[in-house]
Amino acid sequence: MELLLDDSNEVAALDSVLFLRGPFAVVNVADWLNQQSDRNTRVMVFVLNLPAIQSPSVIVNLVASNNQSHDVPAEDVRPVPGTDLTQIIFRLPNDLPVGVCSVRIRAMGQTTSAGVIRIRI
Repeated sequence: MELLLDDSNEVAALDSVLFLRGPFAVVNVADWLNQQSDRNTRVMVFVLNLPAIQSPSVIVNLVASNNQSHDVPAEDVRPVPGTDLTQIIFRLPNDLPVGVCSVRIRAMGQTTSAGVIRIRI
């Protein structure tokens, strides 16, 4: 199981509503697209070689720029057809500060190596 990263150790991540790369705002700026009362950004990341698994069994560990750790349950986990990739969607926590945030995925007793995403105001 391996988190998909680019050459600069940045996680291959997209805003799950806008399909744009980071930096990500904790509260989604696309309010008009989000009809839910919870407007926190959902981020989509990709993991290589993750066997079929249910969402509650996948935990996204975020270590914020202030070194505070957050374990966030995946909201959606699904294979990307025709590839060895799995798409994981998770909600950014309310109190995530601006800056670089380390990301790891935990599932089935395994943890990926860390990559980074960027959080903005």
